Order: sequence, then C-alpha cells, then structure tokens
Amino acid sequence: QGCFSPRFPHHVRVAMHPGWYMAGLLTFGAMNTLCTKLTLLTKSEDLDGEMEMFSKPWFAVYRMFQGMSFVLIFHVIRECLNSRKRKVEGYDALDEQPSSIKSYFMVAVPALLDLFGTVATTVGLIYIDASVWQMLRGSIVVFATLFSVLVLKRKMPFQRWLGVGICTAAIVVVGYANMMQTHAGHGVKQKDSNMALFGMAMVVLGQAVQGSQVVVEEVLMKNVQVPPLMLVGMEGVWGVVFMFLVVFPILGALPGNDYGGCMESLKNDVAMVQNSHHLQVLILAYLFSVFTFNISGMMVTYSLSAVHRTMLEASRTAVVWAMDLLIHQMWPTSPYGETWSSWSWLQLFGFAMLVLGQATYSSLITWGMKQAPVAAGKPSPFMDPGSPVVSPGMSIMSSPKAQLELGVDLALDDDFELVGS
Repeated sequence: QGCFSPRFPHHVRVAMHPGWYMAGLLTFGAMNTLCTKLTLLTKSEDLDGEMEMFSKPWFAVYRMFQGMSFVLIFHVIRECLNSRKRKVEGYDALDEQPSSIKSYFMVAVPALLDLFGTVATTVGLIYIDASVWQMLRGSIVVFATLFSVLVLKRKMPFQRWLGVGICTAAIVVVGYANMMQTHAGHGVKQKDSNMALFGMAMVVLGQAVQGSQVVVEEVLMKNVQVPPLMLVGMEGVWGVVFMFLVVFPILGALPGNDYGGCMESLKNDVAMVQNSHHLQVLILAYLFSVFTFNISGMMVTYSLSAVHRTMLEASRTAVVWAMDLLIHQMWPTSPYGETWSSWSWLQLFGFAMLVLGQATYSSLITWGMKQAPVAAGKPSPFMDPGSPVVSPGMSIMSSPKAQLELGVDLALDDDFELVGS
C-alpha cells in the first residue's frame, strides 16, 4: 500500500522565495569547503596518546557520503506521495514511474566515481589553500564538456568552447599564482612547493573523475529514469557501504604512517573524533551543510537558471577566500587563514577569468554570438506530485553533480545521443 500523506489545498501550501534557496546554496556551499579544510588542520589525541593532525582524506569522503545519504529521506517522502496519487487518481496519473530495484543498484557506479574523485580533491586540499582549491574545482566544466562530447556525442557551439578555453586558461593562472606564492613564502622550503604542485594535480585529477561522473549520471537520469533525489541519496548510501565493506578494510591492511602502521586506521579516526570536541562540532556542521547544500542546490536548479548558478558558484569561491583572509587578519598565527601577497593579485585575476569563462559558457556573456536555446521548465522534485514549479530559464542538466558543481549547463536534452544508438 502507498504511504498516506494529506493533500493540502493550494492556498495553504508553503512556498519559499528562490532567494532562500540561493542563500542556502551560497552559505552551505562555502561552509562545506571551510569545514573540510578546518577538519583537516585540527589536531587531536590519537590512540598512541600523541597529538596529530586529522589529515584523514578517506574519513572525509565517508562523511560526505553520510551527509548525501540523508537526502534519501526526501526521495522516500516523494515516492510515498506519488504512490498515494497513483492509488487515488490511477496509475497513469503521473508521467513518472516508481523507481525500480535495478535503478537502486545502478547508482553504485557514479557513487564509485564520486568516491575516488572526492578522495583525490580532499588529498589536494591538505596541501593548498581553500580558495585555490575552490577555484581549481572549476576545471570540472572542462572535463564534463569533453566527456559529454566524446561519450554522449553532444554538440557544443563555439561560444561554449570559448568558455571552456577561458576556464582552462584561468586554471593555469590560478595554479601558477599559487606556485609563485609558495616560492615567495617566508621560509617556505622547496619540498612545500612540490607538495603544493602535487595538491593542485590531485584536485584537477579529482575533477576529471567527477567530470566522468556527470556523464554517467546523465545516462542514468535519461535512460534508466532515476529521480535526482534518489540518485544523490543512493550515491550516499552506496558510498557508505563501499567505505565500510571495501575501502576501510583495504586501508587498514596497506602499509602506511597511520596508527598500527597502516595507510588509514578507522579505529584511530574514531578515537581522534571522540577525543576532540572541536572535531565533533566541525563534523556535525559538515554533515548538516552537505545535506542542506544538496537540497538548496536542487531547488536553485529547478527554480532558477544556470546563469544564477554561475554567479552563485563564483560568490561561493569569493566567500571562502574572504573568510580565509579574515581569519588570518584576526589571528595571524592561526594555521587556518590565508595571507594576501603580491601574487594574490594574479590569483584574483585568474578567479575573474574563471567567472568570465563560466559566464561565457552559460551565455550570460555572448560576445555578439548567437545564444544557446533556453530549456523548457521541469517539475520540481520536492513539490506535491502534480504541482510542477517551472521557470523559463531553469536548468536543463539532469545530473545532480552537474547541477551542484558545474554552475553551467552542457547541452540541451535533444542533443543527447549515446554512442552506437
């Protein structure tokens, strides 16, 4: 039997202004980055009784999946509402069919890609500033575009290739500014510069993996009809399962510098969290921000355009950078802050190029060229079934990863064509 949920009259349903969704995406998106960076730099007592930095990238990935899994609650509620509507008004009352068991298992594929992509970017965050990390993540636009053209055979107009080119140049400028700032640091050793280069390479590698995840999610959303809420939630569930059944046991068996001579000890991770109230607060704040960021991001996607997401992603980077600079200004000896140097101007120029590239890609800036067509509206996955909320300029991307991280749309659904189809 379907779950019962009272159907309220239209005049008593609560509707939130899109500004709240935008504020949530901006606030909790920046909160994600800052909480992750602060967690990696926080010290706690380990099982050996020594104070060590909580630089645990795999545990950070587990926390991300845990936060994503909470989104499944909203999917279950929506399935219950749809089930009741089918029972009351007939099975064909809704175009959307109930999620199949097969779709729940197929979500494991993008979850694996998300796992490895997030680990790579988290490792990179250990060695570079949060602002640089946030900017380098803009390279996902480049990789997602390349994969969508090569695998999905999407057609990209010249304007979007121009946007990709500007974004690529921006990534190079930001990376160069970070390297030169490291070289010019006070007493910074050469090995630190090498580790900064390694950190940036890991971030770009992670974005390449997550760019392929966007393509896989697009295939699932179009060919298997996986609802976006279920895709995000089940990716979280599968990620947690993979971490406990496969990843953590392997990490515990591989040689490394963590407790017990392994690569990363889950037992030691848990003990360090238990021994630090600061870590506990940061982890709870991160779990909350991941959950609210995913919800806010989808609501922005379904109620506003990709142009808004482009500007929000740029604002998110600016907030992270401003917070880093403010922390250093207020507490100069704190390891959490970031200094402003002469090379920061070049980084700022690279950031401006990144925004310009994304704005070009999104047709916010057309350079006198023909604009890409605007997609038709889509029903919101959060509202009561049968009550679609549409916007004439809303997103055409189906992939939740693309909705939350790209800030741009790749192509119209009509351009979607699988290889060999």
